Amino acid sequence: MRYGMIGNCKTAALVHESGKIEWCCLPNFDSPSVFASLLDPQGGYFQVGPAVPNTIQQTYLPQTNILQTEFIDGENAFAVIDFMPRYREGEMYRHPIEIHRLLKPLRGHPVVQILFHPALNYAQGETQIQLYPHVISATHDLEDVYLYSSLPLEGVLAGAHLPLTRDEFLLLTYHEKMELPTLGYTYEMFEKTKTYWESWAQHCRLPSLAQDAVLRSALTLKLMTFQETGAIIAAPTTSLPEILGEERNWDYRYCWLRDSSLMLEALKSIGHFEEAKAFIHFLLEILESKKTKIQIVYGLNGRTHLEEKTLLHLSGYKNSKPVRIGNYACNTYQNDIYGEVLNTIYLYFFHYQFEKMTDDVWSLVKFLTNTISQKWGTEDAGIWEYRFRQAHFTFSKVLAWVALDRGSRIAEKLGRPHTAQQWQSLAEKIKIDILQHGWNPIIQAFTQSYGSDDLDVGVLLMQRYGFLTAQDPQWISTVKQCERFLLKDGFGFRYTASDDFGPPRSSFIMATFWIIKALYSIGEKTKAYALFEKTLSQANHLGLFSEDIDPTTSELLGNFPQAFSHMALINTAHSLDKGAL
Repeated sequence: MRYGMIGNCKTAALVHESGKIEWCCLPNFDSPSVFASLLDPQGGYFQVGPAVPNTIQQTYLPQTNILQTEFIDGENAFAVIDFMPRYREGEMYRHPIEIHRLLKPLRGHPVVQILFHPALNYAQGETQIQLYPHVISATHDLEDVYLYSSLPLEGVLAGAHLPLTRDEFLLLTYHEKMELPTLGYTYEMFEKTKTYWESWAQHCRLPSLAQDAVLRSALTLKLMTFQETGAIIAAPTTSLPEILGEERNWDYRYCWLRDSSLMLEALKSIGHFEEAKAFIHFLLEILESKKTKIQIVYGLNGRTHLEEKTLLHLSGYKNSKPVRIGNYACNTYQNDIYGEVLNTIYLYFFHYQFEKMTDDVWSLVKFLTNTISQKWGTEDAGIWEYRFRQAHFTFSKVLAWVALDRGSRIAEKLGRPHTAQQWQSLAEKIKIDILQHGWNPIIQAFTQSYGSDDLDVGVLLMQRYGFLTAQDPQWISTVKQCERFLLKDGFGFRYTASDDFGPPRSSFIMATFWIIKALYSIGEKTKAYALFEKTLSQANHLGLFSEDIDPTTSELLGNFPQAFSHMALINTAHSLDKGAL
């Protein structure tokens, strides 16, 4: 995954190290694509590069999400600086739906070539390209985008070799500009955007351990927040395969509520509370009604219906079909979500004390707690969202305990002792049930589901949620068994069981971080630090992680970049930093 991500907290684009934009959806993260050659050569792209092949160096400008790609050919060199504008104006944050590509000659007499081939609406049907005196337009049905440039537009459209003698700009916009853009406008947007990211980064509270990796993860997570509602996407891409050539290809351009408490922990640990507040209010908005049907994943605007479709005309990343848009997970039933949301509410209002709890939030707490009180004993699809299997998953039961425990704590703090006692009694009942049925005395570990022999990395969150202490013999034994069976040559796996598509063969990056934290908790600190360093080395050339890694080739797989991976990195670094030498 030799890509960098640029964005503005509304949408994003992936820029290959060759200078080619291979993925971008406009105007929002989950809108149809304008460029999708990431998923099919005919999917559309926007490349800026040298007229002849040469050496390439790609980096982020320090403390920013501004990407710089340098092309070096002996005595000739130039740079392409890519960014999407984001800046503060008074009390408002601005994010014009634009991609700026600033071309800067560095030395010699560089010659550039621009290949502009948009394919709107996931390349379904033909995109019409029109050349006008001051703009190139690309249109499909009623959707269009516009390309402005200080370079000759005829040469840009023809893919001509163009000498680069001074700074030039390319500006792709979703809306036609009322005033003709100039190089000065790109300079202005660059300075404002650079100032914004530098200021945001300087407000990050970083651990002494792995500061560069934590900061890059923080900046990446910020890019995956949707400013307009506070939602946080799992990744800006769809259908990047977990295993090459197979069908574990999903659309991650949506907001999973399960991420909420982990994301809140990550944001709080780096000292950014604004994003946490926005996410909490997104939760409150989508769960406002006491009769809301809770689901695991939502659209960026709270949309509940995420119909899953297959785009048969796209060949998929490295020929890994199918390409999917939408996500069936919105229809799966998962009991753990109640614990995730209630834990988030408890942390936000009482542990971190960001705000005072209001009447509507207390009403939501009662609704969620009372609902799981009735449903905790039922089977569900589990944390990994099995499509064709339901069971009494141990993780789901633990999160049901979390829901009742946090609900009880909230009630106690609000002066509702009767309600607190009622919920705490049920929490104790659930805990006894887990200890009796989730523990496998032969395996000597808590297993994936009741009566199962399969291990699952999800149980390693037991200690994080306070279900077990780090000194508990059952916890220590579970950690050691997970290390034995879920850690292979330093790569962590989610589970040992076959799922809907067979046995997993790719390492799950977040699972590795969870194992690292668990090992650290039982005193295996040297082992945890070594594994942490090895995992950091698996990032791409820009410090970005996808969801999975092929343990044989170390190739990054799955949707990219992945919020879960980066929030787990941040949380693990802060945990290990407490004992860092």
